[in-house]
Amino acid sequence: MSIDSKPRQPKGIPVGGQFAAIAHAEPGAVLAVARHRQTMAVRRELFRAHGFVPAATIQAVNAPTSTDDREEWWNRNFVAAEYGTNGKNYPQMPDDNTPSMHTGQAMSGKRRTHRMNYGNKDIQLRMPSATAIRRFSGDNGNPTFDVPVSVSLKGGAPVQGWVRVTKTGPHSWETTTLGGNGGPAGEQVAEAVAAVLESRRVTTALAKVPDLLKARKEREAAKGVELSPVSSSWINEIGYDENTNTMATRIGDKLYGHKVSKQFFEAVKNTERPGSVYNKLVRAHQRTAVNQCGKCFRFTSALVAHTCPTGHKAESGIGLAHVELARKRAEAVATSRSQGVSAVVNVVPAPAPVNTAPNRNAQPILTKKTGFPAPRKPQPATGPAALAEHLKSVESGDF
Repeated sequence: MSIDSKPRQPKGIPVGGQFAAIAHAEPGAVLAVARHRQTMAVRRELFRAHGFVPAATIQAVNAPTSTDDREEWWNRNFVAAEYGTNGKNYPQMPDDNTPSMHTGQAMSGKRRTHRMNYGNKDIQLRMPSATAIRRFSGDNGNPTFDVPVSVSLKGGAPVQGWVRVTKTGPHSWETTTLGGNGGPAGEQVAEAVAAVLESRRVTTALAKVPDLLKARKEREAAKGVELSPVSSSWINEIGYDENTNTMATRIGDKLYGHKVSKQFFEAVKNTERPGSVYNKLVRAHQRTAVNQCGKCFRFTSALVAHTCPTGHKAESGIGLAHVELARKRAEAVATSRSQGVSAVVNVVPAPAPVNTAPNRNAQPILTKKTGFPAPRKPQPATGPAALAEHLKSVESGDF
């Protein structure tokens, strides 16, 4: 008895009983390649415009756990990087940052920067080694600079992009993902990079952070929130910490805290009578202790250990030669990868033609005159800015 599962042609035709061809759906890999080539076409046009090029998140060459295709890994990250104008660029972690600077295959002809894979059950991350990143930061006075990464989140396809980093203390780093829409994915990536750079044992750093989103929320909560003045005869300032759902209210020289929803805080903030709304919506809710820092004047929940936020620094002008070399390499790579593909310049599709000729039996429609000019119809976005915005829709990956 045959156990072949191939479909057979139906009986009654000349080839009855013979195996039929198996119809396959269009493979996803083909669509992924098409999207990637479209992304490269968009980046190509942005580079040719010689203006500001925003960072992007693009399809990865392989999984972060793989050490293969090192040159393509660097090439794709050069394409995805941010490039400023008039020499105003954040430094990029170079592809040749090694202690000995022996001959190798980096753009400079030196040995490539060592990359490492860090991960846990929810994320796999490949980037220049923590040792190389720390060394580059220390050698250049701890500026703000960008680090290339490839990332695979649980259940998602691997992508490549950049994370902006700044060393803010002996064992503390500020990290922000670039080229994405933010959200939970971006927060996980940023927290993963920070956790690795801050750890004494980098190989097990992420294994010690089972919940990256929770860790990120705690990090942000420690920075506290600024207070803002309101127009009231007896309430001076208010603020709201979304990380702990805490509202702080300064009345005279005292600071009061309440556990309320952000909706109640917004109601007090936006009303013309904040004192009245405060008494009605906030005063009766659960009280909670809050503290205000004497240095940054931000408030935090008393249950949170406060750390004054430092943020990223301005462009330092370090490594401009490498950035310009990377920009030229990126344009060449994007051009070669997008042969025969046209970038989408007109992001908004043209409206379908409409027959506006009046019907001879149609009756005029009365319209109310308002005295205001008719609103202008939005025009389709074009040019480099439109290309940058369109980039978000042509790649499936995102931080």
